[in-house]
Amino acid sequence: MKGFIKLIIVIAVLGGIWFAWEQWKGNEAIQVDYQTEPLEKGDLMITIDATGVTEPDELVDVGAQVSGIIMEFGKDLDGKVVDYSSPVKAGQMLAEIDKLPVQLDVQRAEASKAQAIAGIARAKADIQQAKAKHQQARLDRERAEKLGPGDALSKSSYDQYIADEETARANVAVAEASLQEAEASLKQAEAALKKEMRNLEYTTIQSPVDGVVVKRLVNIGQTVVSSMSASSLFYIATDLSKLKIWAAVNEADIGSIRKGQEVLFTVDAFSGRKFKGTVDKIRLDATMTSNVVTYIVDIDVPNPDKLLIPYLTANVQFVVEDIRDAFLVSNAALRFRPETELVSAEQKAAFERMQPELAAPFAVSEIGSSSQGTSSRKGYLVDANGYIVLPVIGKIKAAGKTCSRLGDEIAATLRNRDYISDASVNVQITNFKFSVLGEVKTPGCLLYTSPSP
Repeated sequence: MKGFIKLIIVIAVLGGIWFAWEQWKGNEAIQVDYQTEPLEKGDLMITIDATGVTEPDELVDVGAQVSGIIMEFGKDLDGKVVDYSSPVKAGQMLAEIDKLPVQLDVQRAEASKAQAIAGIARAKADIQQAKAKHQQARLDRERAEKLGPGDALSKSSYDQYIADEETARANVAVAEASLQEAEASLKQAEAALKKEMRNLEYTTIQSPVDGVVVKRLVNIGQTVVSSMSASSLFYIATDLSKLKIWAAVNEADIGSIRKGQEVLFTVDAFSGRKFKGTVDKIRLDATMTSNVVTYIVDIDVPNPDKLLIPYLTANVQFVVEDIRDAFLVSNAALRFRPETELVSAEQKAAFERMQPELAAPFAVSEIGSSSQGTSSRKGYLVDANGYIVLPVIGKIKAAGKTCSRLGDEIAATLRNRDYISDASVNVQITNFKFSVLGEVKTPGCLLYTSPSP
């Protein structure tokens, strides 16, 4: 029993000590340590990020015009069998299709041509024979006409001579028509022969350009079937010293893309290294996926050392603006929002004085003198809580209520008060949110905006 009482006493003493410690610690002043960074000068680049794929500048699809079995592959410029990454030149054999079926077709076409030639000879002979018979019939008719129908020549015999001459003359016309038909058959046979000869040439697949084999789609022994369209056998990239990047850009960013714009990109194959390119064109056939509209932007990429290869994933940055020698501050500092109890009394008082201006749609108050001229100076974008969210040099950006007219009101206010140049004002409205961009003319100004509803 005595041990239990002692234990209770010890617990009570320890509890009292802990309570006294908490009370003393609660009365101690809050000690706050701020991490600070100096404002530094440097270069700032505004970019639009996108993802694309490196593509050959020109890709040739080599196909087969005839059907058959692949018998063999040709040799590339290095003397090796044509395969992936093989260098080839125009006119070089890439593969050969079985020639025997086409050779038989050529023989049949040649036989048809010979038959047509024989038909012409026969038709010419028929013409001569028909003309001879017509000549005989014409003489018989002339003799009959001199005698006339009478005792020496019956009426029926006379009529027969007249009919025989007319029939012989018609047979001459038929023979001449047969000759024209035989000549047409010859032309048809010659055309068929030329077609089969060309098909025989098509059994040898040749490279149409100088380049590199990017892809081989067939193997030896594989049957190629060409019906309505040519079968693809090889893909050849013409010149790998020039590449393309096809980058998908969101519709919200496509307005900032223009022809000739500088592009920076990286590929995972060469991490830590940046490559350059320029915008070639924007394809207007946009695509929609899950209600997101994207445009394909073609980017020209010089590749003189052929370090880059086709079909690499490229992390692309379109350079919208490149600012040199500007004051820079870390993003962590811009995102800092102190708790209410950490704000000093002076700061709270300053914020209370700002409330009338913060209640207006847009208000401007000057700090310092404007006697230093109209040169561009530092400005600040301040949120509804009175905190500086974006220190800038030479340019100022303000965002506020979801009202389309508010952007025009802000621009008019800046112009009237001579805070920015007329030529530099740029009002943008996206999804009912506005922004104003322009050069600051009055040294040291604070821009206030009301919170978005």
